[in-house]
Amino acid sequence: MILVFGGTGFVGSFVSSYLSKYYDVVLAVRNPEKARDLGLNHVHFTSLKEIPAIVERVNPDVIVNFIGVLRGDYWTAHVRIPELIAVGAKKTGSRVIHTSALGADENSQVPYFRTKALGEKIIGEIENHAIVRPSLILGPGQRLFHTVKFVFPDLKSRVQPIDLRDLAKAYESIIKRDLDGTFSLCGDERVELGKLVRTVFEKANRMVFLLPIPGLVLKTIGKFEPSLLMALQDNVCVKNDSLKLVEKLTPLEESINWTAGGL
Repeated sequence: MILVFGGTGFVGSFVSSYLSKYYDVVLAVRNPEKARDLGLNHVHFTSLKEIPAIVERVNPDVIVNFIGVLRGDYWTAHVRIPELIAVGAKKTGSRVIHTSALGADENSQVPYFRTKALGEKIIGEIENHAIVRPSLILGPGQRLFHTVKFVFPDLKSRVQPIDLRDLAKAYESIIKRDLDGTFSLCGDERVELGKLVRTVFEKANRMVFLLPIPGLVLKTIGKFEPSLLMALQDNVCVKNDSLKLVEKLTPLEESINWTAGGL
């Protein structure tokens, strides 16, 4: 049985539903209504302090953590919650599959990447664990494209997007094959982020203007908007572990069309 934290978000809801075709999946949620909308079994908690007790009560074979935030309280989402999951997992002996991010680095100037790395360190202390590091994820509901309002910086930073359907298959492969370690997951093509945004909007028959902004200006703005600092960095796989987890990766053009259909 699999216990999922963060199973009602963009990534977690899709992957949890996919895994439920093969396994008994239970979501640990603070909003039971969202779990009911997905048609999945769930356990309810109101305080983060309850997480270790929930893990002990459910006693799952595998715990999958999808919890993450692009802005706000990075420490709680990326460090404190993994700590609490680890407390429970060490008592039950459950295997933990933890969702981090490509670019996670304790020395990063970007709070998102720095706290993601600290969360990885905590999960790494669990005997049986896997850490998943995806690049930008494409699919309906990708928040990046829903937050863009007519204008987007003409960013030259490169991303190597992975299709959400391929990501779900990768999780299933890790679980089925009982794989441990850290997995960097990307698609098979690299593209400039600004160009990607423009292409998705074109496929959705919507207008977006790519605004050329000097890098120094973007870095200054990024001090007040940490998610922009993330976007200024290349997010590509040096070694793409998707190739050994997924039989055939979805072509970028197909992923773009699928994503655009959700706008």
